[in-house]
Amino acid sequence: MATKEATKTFAEFVHKTQFSDLPKEVVEQSKDYILDSIGCTIGSYGVPEGVLIAKMGKEFGSGVDGTILPTGQKTSAAAAAYVNSKLCNFIDADETLYNYYHIGGVPLFSALHAAQKVGASGKDIITAVALGYEFSYRFCSSYALLTITEAGGTEIAKASGFGFNSIAGAVAAAKILNLDTEGIRNAMGIAGYYTAVPLISKWLYTKPLGIQKYQDMGWFAFVGLMAALFARDGYAGDQCIVDDLGDYSFWKAFGMLEFDFDAMVKGLSQKWGIMEMGIKPYPCCRWFHTPIYMLKTIMKKENLKADDIQAITVKVHPAVAQSELFISVGKWDEWPLKDAVHAQYSSSYCLACAAFDVPVGPQWQLPETLTNPQLVEFTKKVTTVKDEKCEKKMVEYLRSGQPKGKLMAQVHYTLEVTSKKGTFTDTAEYIYGDTYDPQHRLSREELKQKFIRNSSPTLDGKKIKEVIKAIYAIDMFDSINDFMAIFE
Repeated sequence: MATKEATKTFAEFVHKTQFSDLPKEVVEQSKDYILDSIGCTIGSYGVPEGVLIAKMGKEFGSGVDGTILPTGQKTSAAAAAYVNSKLCNFIDADETLYNYYHIGGVPLFSALHAAQKVGASGKDIITAVALGYEFSYRFCSSYALLTITEAGGTEIAKASGFGFNSIAGAVAAAKILNLDTEGIRNAMGIAGYYTAVPLISKWLYTKPLGIQKYQDMGWFAFVGLMAALFARDGYAGDQCIVDDLGDYSFWKAFGMLEFDFDAMVKGLSQKWGIMEMGIKPYPCCRWFHTPIYMLKTIMKKENLKADDIQAITVKVHPAVAQSELFISVGKWDEWPLKDAVHAQYSSSYCLACAAFDVPVGPQWQLPETLTNPQLVEFTKKVTTVKDEKCEKKMVEYLRSGQPKGKLMAQVHYTLEVTSKKGTFTDTAEYIYGDTYDPQHRLSREELKQKFIRNSSPTLDGKKIKEVIKAIYAIDMFDSINDFMAIFE
């Protein structure tokens, strides 16, 4: 296989793949992904910043071929793709691959709003979602994010970003628009040039003072859809956007350290990336989910109340322990901007929410919760430090020759809880909610409950049941516009 032509190889795969080619488990997993993404979009509307984002649907453009999901407002397809995808990521409860990479709702909303324009079917949506996700999955699995330092520790790339998702959005939208292989390559190339600057490392290692997150997932969905529409109308793009071009390769522009072109295209259709996705149980950084789960498990097992806890030490991987952002907001009682975004990256605040059993969902990020004196006081009990064993395991993994994109799929965590009843310690190397882990994946019923919690502040119970039922029957809709009418 000519891996130097990765763009062409992937575009050919996208063009030929039909709904009938998808294994049943991929279809069902795609429905779970759609449910979770739509739930996160509606959930973000339950916090004040989410309302501001939804208003952008009016500012971004007029039209009737797009729908803002939480409000039912009609707008342009491009505006709807932007707003819904940005909302999907805002409370940070959206899909996360291998404990790091946010693909989120980008493939879904690029596809969904292309489908609204042309009246594509529910089966078309599932196919496009699986293919769009496949691109991001393979790109993520192919590159190295961390390197070993001279001192034998680890260091994250100086520049990194999620801009590859623009190409995933273009793939999904191009499939909906029924573009041929050349058209898909054009769409991929256009999206690659229009994507965002890779600022994640800048965001991690400096002290942000606004509510702008690491990357704008709405922009990626918008770019993906617009790139596909440009390609449909004959606009030519860079047809070798993800080819091996040495120092001028696309991945180099993202500051990545290595790239495996074989992993990008090898075994297409034999293994589907969407089967590896991670579903977040909690609305916060993925790196805190296992410590939160361990804390709740210890509290239940030892019959502890929040007031029983005297101190918590959480040992985390180096990227958290060395990040200026995580260090600063980890001192939640001292941090001046107690807003939704910064709360998502405060280990002390998130553990406080878990300890006091704050209902999981948008309520974690409401102003009255963020400034709750009881929670703020509890955060003083939490100390976050680097887990030396975790870093040692990371170094061993990097030297093992295994796929470097999966480095964070099994991160070692340690949690120590000191209480009036004694000291309790737990360790783990799983990521609670990852679907590839049978022991820790969320059941479909748990996914539905997450959807209900996210949607309840915005939709009534009857509407929530209607939406859930429609999503799991989405392949029965001949036109996606009949599905979208539920939100209008």
